[in-house]
Amino acid sequence: MIDALAKRDRRALVAGVFTIGALIVALRGVPAWLRWRAEVRAAATDAIAQEQRVNAVVAGFSQSLDSLGSRATRFRAMGPAFLIGASPAEAATMLAAMVGETARASLVRIDAIELHVDSATTRFDMPRVRLEAQATADITGLAAMLRGLEKGPALLAVRRLSVRPQSVDSPPGQVEALVVRFTVEGLVFLTPQKDRQ
Repeated sequence: MIDALAKRDRRALVAGVFTIGALIVALRGVPAWLRWRAEVRAAATDAIAQEQRVNAVVAGFSQSLDSLGSRATRFRAMGPAFLIGASPAEAATMLAAMVGETARASLVRIDAIELHVDSATTRFDMPRVRLEAQATADITGLAAMLRGLEKGPALLAVRRLSVRPQSVDSPPGQVEALVVRFTVEGLVFLTPQKDRQ
């Protein structure tokens, strides 16, 4: 049947088939290729951005280690400024001893002491311990005790201080006795417990 067609008709048929094929490729294939190309470029852009982020993290890693090392060194150097103990209860006892020694040196009489371990911070590496006390002192002894707590071997915070006269009817030439209630708080640097045999 194709042999019966004239040469000119054969050329028209081939040109028509070629044109229809080209139109199918152009109308279906080119948009699909353009979508694929855009997706590949977007994926490449994401991969490059990810690589840049990784490079930035890796480049800053040595600085982070240096910073962590210097912080750990500063923290270890501050070790004596904290209350040290194997447990928060042991550190609270140490706090009571420090306050008692400072009070004795300042001629302040401690009437009552109550120790507290902050249960909200016991799960952390540096729990807080608190001491609430009632004492009797004169104004000079109170000032000396507060100065001793402030300058003491450990960093302590006086969270509450209440001062009132012990007696309203004191004679005019006598040093007035004061009733002092105060709360002292400190951070605990927990040390590992030694094996006890």
